[in-house]
Amino acid sequence: MTKPPKKKRFGDILIDGGLITATQLQQALDYGKEREIKLGEALLSLGFVTELAVAKTLSKQLAIPYVDLNKVVVDPAISTAIPESMARQFKLIAIGTRPGEILVAFADPLNIFAIDEISRHLNDKLIPCVAVESLINAAIDRIYLAQTDLGKMAADTSDSGEESEAVGALNDILLGSVKEEASDIHIEPDGEKLRVRYRVDGLLRKSLEYPVEMHPSLVSRIKIVSQLDIGERRKPQDGRFDIPISGKEFDIRVSILPLSCGEKVVMRLLDKSKIQIGLRDLGFEKEQQDIFEKHLSQPHEIILVTGPTGSGKTTTLYAALNKINGIDKNIVTVEDPVEYELKGVNQVQVNPKADLTFVTALRSILRQDPDVVMIGEIRDVETAEIAIQSALTGHLVLSTLHTNDACGAVARLIDMGIPPFLIASSLGLVVAQRLLRCLCKHCKESFTPPEEVWQEFNIEYDKDKVLYKPVGCLHCEQTGYHGRTAIYETLSVSTTIGELIMARSSSHEIAKQARKEGFKGLRQAGIKKMLAGITSLDEVLRVSMDSQE
Repeated sequence: MTKPPKKKRFGDILIDGGLITATQLQQALDYGKEREIKLGEALLSLGFVTELAVAKTLSKQLAIPYVDLNKVVVDPAISTAIPESMARQFKLIAIGTRPGEILVAFADPLNIFAIDEISRHLNDKLIPCVAVESLINAAIDRIYLAQTDLGKMAADTSDSGEESEAVGALNDILLGSVKEEASDIHIEPDGEKLRVRYRVDGLLRKSLEYPVEMHPSLVSRIKIVSQLDIGERRKPQDGRFDIPISGKEFDIRVSILPLSCGEKVVMRLLDKSKIQIGLRDLGFEKEQQDIFEKHLSQPHEIILVTGPTGSGKTTTLYAALNKINGIDKNIVTVEDPVEYELKGVNQVQVNPKADLTFVTALRSILRQDPDVVMIGEIRDVETAEIAIQSALTGHLVLSTLHTNDACGAVARLIDMGIPPFLIASSLGLVVAQRLLRCLCKHCKESFTPPEEVWQEFNIEYDKDKVLYKPVGCLHCEQTGYHGRTAIYETLSVSTTIGELIMARSSSHEIAKQARKEGFKGLRQAGIKKMLAGITSLDEVLRVSMDSQE
C-alpha cells in the first residue's frame, strides 16, 4: 500500500516557486524564532514576499480556495453573523453561504483555535478559504463601520445642515487618518480651501480638501467633542476626546491655535491598543534587548533613553514599564503629558498652573515609597539632581534626554552642572534611538550597489549582494515607504567607562572605549535592517548622520 504524498512545507513551496531563496528562508526562520512569530509574518516583515504570495502559498499548501476580495461582493447580512470583535481578533470575514454552509475567508487558515471558535459560534458548517490580510481588514472596516464606528459622534448632532456636514467631515477625517496610519491630523484654512493633512511615517501629506466655508462649523464641532469653549477664538486651547474607530479605541489630543486667517487644529491620535506594546515589538536586536532587560532588573540606577523629538522615546519607556510592571512593584511616573494610561502604574500629570512641576511632583513621589520612578523628560539641572539622588537612594529611575547619541548623554548631564562622580555612580544604561521608514513591501525593488557603497559602510564587497530601494505604488501613496521601525544603540556604563566619566573624557573617548566592550552604534543597527531589506540606504544615512561612528 503506497503512502499518501507528504504535504510540502510552506517555505519549500515558496522556494520551489522561485519566490524566495534558501538563504532568505533561513533568515526568516531565525527572525521569526527570535520574535516568536510565524514564518509568513517573518517573511512579510523582512520584505521577502508580498501578502498575495503568502495567501496563495497557504492556499496551495492546504488545498483550500484563494479568494480575491477585490472581486467579491460581500453581503453585510452574511458577514455580520460573526461579531466584529471576533472578525478583527482572528482576521477573517464571512463572504458567502450555501445551504447549511458558510464560506469564511481567513488571513491565517492554520489558526485552529480561530476555526474552532467561529464554528462554535455559527450554526452552519464552516468552509475556510484564504485571502489577503489587508483586504480582509478593509472589508471589516467597510462592513462593520455603519453599525459601530463613530456612532457616538453622530448621535448628538442636530438636524442643522452645516452641523450635519461638519459631523460627516470629521468622521471622514478621523476614519481616513486611521486607515492611513497617521499619527497627527492638521486642519487649516488655505485660501479658498480647507486643507487636511495627515502625518504618516513622520512626514506630512495632503489628504483631503473641503470648502473653506466649512471651517467654522468643523472647528466648532471639534471643540464640542473636546469639551472646549466654542466661543473662544482668540486664545489657544487644548482638549481631548475618546472615540472608537475601526474596532480600536483612540485617545485624540486636540490643540487649537488662532491664526490670522482662522483657527488651526492639530489632533494627535493615540491608539490605546499600543499601550501593551513590548520591548520585542519595537525593533531591538536580541542582544540589545537582553542588555536593556538586564538593566531593568537592577534595583537602583538610572536608565536614560535619548533621541530627538518624535523618535519614539516615550513608547520605549512605556514598553520598559510594561516589562517590569507587577503587583510587587510601586511604579510612579511624572509626565507632560500622560500619553497613555498604564494599568497598575501611578501616573502624575504635570500642571504648572497648580505649581505641579517635574521637580515638585518628584519630591512628593519620593515620599510615596516607589520602587520605580519614570520621569517624562530631564529638562533642567534640578530635575537631573533629583533623578540622580533617587537612584543613589535605592530607586530604579527611567527618563529621557535630548542628545544625538548615547555617549552624548554624559556630556549633556555635565553641561547641566551635574558632577561627573554622581553621573558615574548612578547612570547604568543609555539607550539612543531613531525611527526610520520601512520600504513598502508591495513595490520595493532590488538593485546591486557599486563597490563604493560597501566600502562606505565597511562591509565586505560581494557582487551578488543586493539592497532595496523605494519605488512607489497605491499601497504606499507613491512614497515607496510604509510604516516605521526603530534602531537603537545601548551604552552600558562599565567600571572603565565610569572612570572615563569621572575624568571628564570626551564623548568620542567614551564611544571608543564602548566599542572595545562590544558597543554597536545607530548606523550599524540601521545597516543590519538595510541588508535585511527592511529599509533603504538613504534612510540609514538620513537617521544616522549625527552618530559617532
